[in-house]
Amino acid sequence: MTVELSVGEVRSVPIHKIEVLNPRERNSRAFSEVVANIKAIGLKKPIVVTPRTLEDGGERFLLICGEGRLKAFKDTG
Repeated sequence: MTVELSVGEVRSVPIHKIEVLNPRERNSRAFSEVVANIKAIGLKKPIVVTPRTLEDGGERFLLICGEGRLKAFKDTG
C-alpha cells in the first residue's frame, strides 16, 4: 500500500496509528489546561504527521508536530 498525499493535505487518521518517536515530559498544570481547552472547544490546531508504509503493507504515521495536543486529545477520552 503506497500512501500519496499532497503537501499540506488535511486528513483524519486514527490516533492509535500515530507513533511518537521522541516523547517529552510536560508541565502538569499547563497540560491540564490544554486538556480542558480541548474538551471545551475541540482540537483547533492540527497534529502534523507523516505517513509510513510498514513492511506488511500496513499504514502508520510518525508524529512531526503536536505531541502535547495528541497526548491531551487522548486524555479527553
